[in-house]
Amino acid sequence: MPAVPELDAVAREWQEKARRFVEDELYPAEERIAARGSIEAAELVELRRRAVAAGFDHYNMPRELGGPDLPLPAQVAIEEQAGRATNGLGFIVAARGPRELVELATPEQIGRWLAPVLRHETTVAWAVTEPGAGSDVATIAAVAGRDGDEWVVDGEKWFVSGGESAGVFAVLANADGEQALFLVGRDNAGLEIVRAPGFMHDPYIDQHVELRLAGCRVPDRDRLPSGGDGARRWFTVERLMIAARCCGAAARLLELAIAWATERVAFGRPIVEHEGVGFPLADSTAELLAARLLTYHAAHELDANPSPAVAHGKVAIAKLYASEAANRIADRALQIFGGRGYMVEHPVERHFRELRVDRIWEGTSEIQRVIVARGIAKRGPTPYVD
Repeated sequence: MPAVPELDAVAREWQEKARRFVEDELYPAEERIAARGSIEAAELVELRRRAVAAGFDHYNMPRELGGPDLPLPAQVAIEEQAGRATNGLGFIVAARGPRELVELATPEQIGRWLAPVLRHETTVAWAVTEPGAGSDVATIAAVAGRDGDEWVVDGEKWFVSGGESAGVFAVLANADGEQALFLVGRDNAGLEIVRAPGFMHDPYIDQHVELRLAGCRVPDRDRLPSGGDGARRWFTVERLMIAARCCGAAARLLELAIAWATERVAFGRPIVEHEGVGFPLADSTAELLAARLLTYHAAHELDANPSPAVAHGKVAIAKLYASEAANRIADRALQIFGGRGYMVEHPVERHFRELRVDRIWEGTSEIQRVIVARGIAKRGPTPYVD
């Protein structure tokens, strides 16, 4: 019996296809990026073209919008393999469409803003985090005031991934006593891209820009019918996919470390035979299996559980455990490789740097603990461990 029983034949087929693409196309690209220290735009365009030709294109979207409508476990299978790549190149394979927005939007909003995204004419970026509001989304300060048939939006947004090239932004703001999502065009007057800071995981496929909205007028027709609910669903799905990518990165790290420990000889025998190396590898193997089981179980629950709150909690458990386990596995792998693992040209070094943010973005580890703690205080542990 496979370790992940929820993974059916369709999901396994996608998983294997994604693994081949990552190894054949993205690993060589990683090496080129490490050698020159930068990502070339033309190379990304070509890699994306090949990925789309291979079928990695909005696979989460419903059939009526041109997608195969894969269930979440199959999406996780793809994202897991995407996590094996560094420099964010896995997002070339993990090319999900804006389903959470499509499910909220009116037909007019889909036609005006989201259909061009599905046709690859532009991209959409979420603008949620602010200088004073990160994981606690309830404290966002951006406001939208009604003025006739328009809303005037004011506020700052940080860490807007992909914002350097997005044609439309999903902006979360307070409006009439509730949180609302607005679709804001890149060329809207009053919207400014302030800067694109550098980050620890650079060079990376996307930048994470800072936006300023000052008197930015948005037609009422571009306000999504349900703002807060849409943002919560998006956060939940993103957290699940972070867990999946952490599993993929951890698997690659473990494979590399075991291969090296089997080959490397010290004190007369392969270092894997020394407990100081073998035991950390055993711990990593146990943690990777646990992370994968939690992640695929959470995917199944998010698809099937009649209680969204419980499924949300199980996703929080998966992100919490998988992201922290992946960081521990990266640390052990680097230690086993020694100086080699500290070289930028080595994938262990890149994963070590890049995995750190997975304990932060889309809700820190501390926030995931808050979600779980509140859930078990309200419902007891049984719904979360069944």
